[in-house]
This record gives sequence, C-alpha cells and structure tokens, in this order.
Amino acid sequence: MSDVEVERIALAETAAVAARSVAGVVRLQPGLVGLLKQLAAQAWERATGRPVPDVAGIDVALDADGGVQIDARIVTAVDHQAAEVGSAVHSAITAAVEAATGRVPRVRIRIVEIDLEPQHNPR
Repeated sequence: MSDVEVERIALAETAAVAARSVAGVVRLQPGLVGLLKQLAAQAWERATGRPVPDVAGIDVALDADGGVQIDARIVTAVDHQAAEVGSAVHSAITAAVEAATGRVPRVRIRIVEIDLEPQHNPR
C-alpha cells in the first residue's frame, strides 16, 4: 500500500469519526465507488490480516499541491434538521482534519437519506 493511500485512509478515518460524532448523523452511506472500495478492503484484510478502518461514506482526494478534498455522504435522523446536521458535519470534519494535518480541507456534504425512525439515543 502506497504512502498516499495510507494518508488517504488516515484522513478518511479522521473525517468519518468526526462525522459520526455529530448529533443527528445516523450513519455514513457509501456510494457505488465506496461499495467497490469496501470489497477491495475486505480482500486486503483477508490477504494481510490487518483491518482497514471503516471509512464507508467518505471519499478523500489529495491534490498535487497538498490540498485535501473530502466528500461525505450522510444519513440524518428525522428528528434533526438535515441542513443543520450537514453544516455541523462540515464544521466537524474541517476542524478534525485541520487539527490532524494543519491543512484546511475542502469539504462537501451530501445528505443522501433521512432515516424516518426517530433516534432513541440522541447524541
């Protein structure tokens, strides 16, 4: 695994942890590319015996100039305002990545679903 891939996974893990910590986030939702990455990760885990962090729903792109682009696909709870949750996730990811790397990422949040079951354990 290349150094760039290791950095990408580490940044994705930082973003995923930050996103999941926000009240109203039910889960992160991988897109088609994310699902394919999960299959590759499972194969890698079987081959190496080492787990890959759960970064489903987070895509990270690294620019040649050192810039970081993060796309997060989230599912929000029906009992939270989706726009407020999205804004809070944006802020949480930005702060976490900046704290970890010193770089301010470009972050895009996509609310892909609203879970219609009220959350019994709100964060």
